[in-house]
Amino acid sequence: MKSLRKSTVRLLGTLLGPVLISTLAAATPATDAELVKAIKEIGGLVFPAAGEEGSWKVEFHLSGRKLTDEGLAHVGALKNIVRLNLRDTPITSAGLVHLKGLTKLGRLHLERTGVDDDGLAHLAGLTNLEYLNLYGTKITDKGLAHLEGLKKLRQLYVWQTGVTDEGVARLAKALPELRIVRGVDLSKIIAVKPPPPRPSEPLKWMVFTEGIPPRSVPGSGTEIHFLNKMKIKVKIYWVEYGGGLKLYGELEPGGKREQNTFSEANWLITDKNDKPLGYFRTTQKVGKAVIPK
Repeated sequence: MKSLRKSTVRLLGTLLGPVLISTLAAATPATDAELVKAIKEIGGLVFPAAGEEGSWKVEFHLSGRKLTDEGLAHVGALKNIVRLNLRDTPITSAGLVHLKGLTKLGRLHLERTGVDDDGLAHLAGLTNLEYLNLYGTKITDKGLAHLEGLKKLRQLYVWQTGVTDEGVARLAKALPELRIVRGVDLSKIIAVKPPPPRPSEPLKWMVFTEGIPPRSVPGSGTEIHFLNKMKIKVKIYWVEYGGGLKLYGELEPGGKREQNTFSEANWLITDKNDKPLGYFRTTQKVGKAVIPK
């Protein structure tokens, strides 16, 4: 009898081809293990959710740069997802239709994706959603209306979107416990007067033709500004705390270089063959280190 049934299936497969095979596959839902494997194959990271047995966290923001809307079908089929991060992926609103069945989803990251108002319509049934990040998307006040039924929503990020004060006010009235973050309004920031420039002073050029100068001593942060007035290219070495030398660069004739450093640091100048020419010792002020002719 079993042999007869198998023969019948093979015959139907021959007659109907891919249509029958596809129908039979759809009648047998994939297991969680199969879905997890499929998600990983398209760049997703899948982890069991801590403290929530049988639930999952899925992330694409680190390795899902090639995720497509069609790829979200695998995600939507893994029903027990509680956290989903799609940040910086190329998905659009069309792909969010696959998420409509993720009724356990509590946190959803969509920042800097191609999602717009139409996409938020697909989220209206995610009644356990507590956190939604829409930063840098194409949403407007029209899209916010789709979120008014999400009574558990507590955090919403709409920075750098088309959302207005009026739209935020309407949603806040519908969801009084929701915290809506719109980011920083740069137009309202008061300009802060920059601090005055740090005092500077010329540093003494100490001729030094052999060996290594005294080692540097740890001090406070400052700067040293080099100017090469020699007719040859020179090398700039910092004398390390242990007495060694560390090359920081080279200066052509007439060249300049501004270098962060510390006070009580020694800087050795050599020719291109590493023959010492002289050195400077910094102070707490910005040092003007002129390499003489």
